[in-house]
Amino acid sequence: MKKLLLFAFAISICCTQLISYAQQGETNDPSRVTMKYAHPDQVQDYPAIVPGQKAYDNIVIGTTWYDAQAINYGNIMPRVWAYDDGTIGASWTSAGEDLIPQRGAGYNYYDGTEWGTPDPHVGVPFDERLGTVCYAPWGENGEIICSYKYIANEGPILFFKREVKGEGEWEETQAVGPTGTSIVWQSMMTSGDNHEHIHLLAYTYDTPVLGQENALLYFRSSDGGETWDPDGIVIEGLGIDYLETINALSYNWANPVGNTIAFTYGLDQWGGWVFKSEDNGDNWDMITVMETPFDPLNPPTDTEVFGCGVGSSSIALDSDGKAHVVFPRMMRLVEAGEWKYLPWTTDGLIYWNEDMAPLDTTIISSTGLDNLTAGGYICGYVFGYDPEYGVEVPTDQPNYANAMCGFPVISIDALDNIFVASSNMAPAYTNGEFLYRHIIANSSFDGGATWNGMIDLNDDFQFIFSECAYPAMAPVVDNTIYFLFQEDPTPGTFEWPNEQPEANENSMIMMTVPKSVFVGIEENEASLNFELSDIYPNPTTTQAQFNIRLEDHAGVSVKLLNVIGQTVSTMEFGQLNAGDHRLDLDVSGIPAGLYYCNVMVDGQSSTRKIVIQ
Repeated sequence: MKKLLLFAFAISICCTQLISYAQQGETNDPSRVTMKYAHPDQVQDYPAIVPGQKAYDNIVIGTTWYDAQAINYGNIMPRVWAYDDGTIGASWTSAGEDLIPQRGAGYNYYDGTEWGTPDPHVGVPFDERLGTVCYAPWGENGEIICSYKYIANEGPILFFKREVKGEGEWEETQAVGPTGTSIVWQSMMTSGDNHEHIHLLAYTYDTPVLGQENALLYFRSSDGGETWDPDGIVIEGLGIDYLETINALSYNWANPVGNTIAFTYGLDQWGGWVFKSEDNGDNWDMITVMETPFDPLNPPTDTEVFGCGVGSSSIALDSDGKAHVVFPRMMRLVEAGEWKYLPWTTDGLIYWNEDMAPLDTTIISSTGLDNLTAGGYICGYVFGYDPEYGVEVPTDQPNYANAMCGFPVISIDALDNIFVASSNMAPAYTNGEFLYRHIIANSSFDGGATWNGMIDLNDDFQFIFSECAYPAMAPVVDNTIYFLFQEDPTPGTFEWPNEQPEANENSMIMMTVPKSVFVGIEENEASLNFELSDIYPNPTTTQAQFNIRLEDHAGVSVKLLNVIGQTVSTMEFGQLNAGDHRLDLDVSGIPAGLYYCNVMVDGQSSTRKIVIQ
């Protein structure tokens, strides 16, 4: 029976060519993409089209036509919480078709028995546009959501809270920046025995602050956002003496442990740091995670290709308050003063904790993963990846302005077991034009010293034609891990960085994964009433076989599907007795390529991949 253990896809995907191709900006080399940034009020025009959303057996808790859950090379902010009473709250950036309702905060709540009806636009009228969504517990039994409202030179961060989660009306409060500024692209979390302290990081826009074109301000409130103290300060290490400006959304909060709070900043071309406070935000220490040789106050005009991060990261604290960080590896360079990055040639998800030495551009080599692997810094990479030859990437492959292992998340349970996930390019899954992304998870039960092996959480028939991106992970509760991610039938995004020609409806999917899966104790086909072998020989030309073991008398049939989901052959094997059977597949006359063999047994199904030559 197929187990959820680390394995390599041994299938060659027929793509256009091995290439890295520029999607944004004009550059001299198609592998080098010019770095560009979105405006906080940016939104695409939505043409009226018929939605093509698939229906899944997974838990779809909401939908959105706004498909950029993160922009500007940045992070997925805290947006899902599993409470110890069995309830769950979740939020995401949401919009309706043709922007009715406008962009804002989508929300849903699980009451311990079932999910409710999703709210597509929390707290404000449908025609009011908000951006960047964060969710957290608040008070003894409440919850809080925040979003920014961009108004040139004065836009606030809005907070919507209620004292009883899942019930009642939302009460609005706000935080504002210095005079003449709008604050946007925020990250929020709560701390304290009753989650009574709200902590906010917000990015200034429109007007320079304390010498920086864009500053990162820290706010804290202990009365539900009615007052703030500190009220928008620059933490030492983030001001003009260190950074000319702040990169938007390159910061992310950890879940607090007691009075210890922490966030990451950077993990980009300038370096990366953890800012940690052991007194709930009164005093801060700056801890170096990654160093680069470049001075942000005196930026280079030309460089060779070098290794660093993309600007997104995730952080968690263990029971001792020690920081654990994950971030994607990225190659960058500067040509004639213009920063560029190489999203299709950079693989690897990097792990670091406070007991490890800081990383540098030598360890994060531009030539491969050997240095990182030897140092214990690698916790993930692209399945089907051959370090010598790379991944075959189609021309114009969407990249989300991120890495091949993008949008990482990390969580640590009460036993200090570590769980990580990211949205990785999936070479074995294609719609015939582009590769899809899947959520790939890994775990460590010894503090990050060793890793149990990667698992494709979307390696299932229902996700064969699904783009799975923007994972969020709730703090681990009991024996279950909760993932929220966005599912799209088409690779890439319609919103920034504008990789799809048309908008479509996306599902927000909540996936529950038992912790035991990460050590292979449970099997992804454990609930089936049959066992299925791999197909052999594979690849094949005319004939193939597989073995099946039936628990009971059952009807068996097989469908062969191509990479765009069309059925090319159906084979009926009729009613078979309980026991072992060998089934022969006649694939003569079927064009060469990758196919999916869907075996159906009295309403249950399992899928294997087959290559016909």
